[in-house]
Amino acid sequence: MSELVIRIGEDEKVMVEETENGVKQVKFILMEDLMRCISRSVELKISSGLLPNGCISYSENASGGKYVAMLYQGEKADISYYQTEYPDFPLPRLVFGFHIAENGRICSVKLGIVENSALLKPSTQMYRYPFSNVSRFSLCTGNNAMPRCKSLHALASIPRFILLMPNNNDYFRPENNQKHMELRQLFEHLKDKTPEYYYSDILVPMEGVTLKDFIEWK
Repeated sequence: MSELVIRIGEDEKVMVEETENGVKQVKFILMEDLMRCISRSVELKISSGLLPNGCISYSENASGGKYVAMLYQGEKADISYYQTEYPDFPLPRLVFGFHIAENGRICSVKLGIVENSALLKPSTQMYRYPFSNVSRFSLCTGNNAMPRCKSLHALASIPRFILLMPNNNDYFRPENNQKHMELRQLFEHLKDKTPEYYYSDILVPMEGVTLKDFIEWK
């Protein structure tokens, strides 16, 4: 008769006891080795389907919920502030994060700004969002109902849908832009600028915060 007992201590030390024909052998292994053995013995396949353009990260939890992070595919968008419209308004490099339930409902949205670099890396610098409706990364959509996504590919249209939502003063802080302008003044100042101008004259870095934090932040 053989028996295998695995004990995991609080310090994540793994002790393996194997008894065969009354003879017990004990050895210690690394947690990584244990997980590798388990993963090899379990057949698990996750298929994301077609991902949206600009997708930079995809993850899925055991309950079927998904998280997708994507880079906004554009340098401009039509935006508005109360009754004032700003067509083709220039923007810095935006990243969006979507938590999606198993039924396709978008549960929450994140919005951030990455540095103006051609290559995105986990260490890419994040900047404070200078406008309204964003607290750290969390986007408040107010009374605007988010569409349900039957496929992840459909997320490609959601960033533009969000940017079309009217801006107000919720969560706006003048210290989130270098010039400490009020929001209407900031929109008027930026409407004829280039995306590059944000990085030289407007954006405030989030000290110690990187793209890795945006992807992993809950």
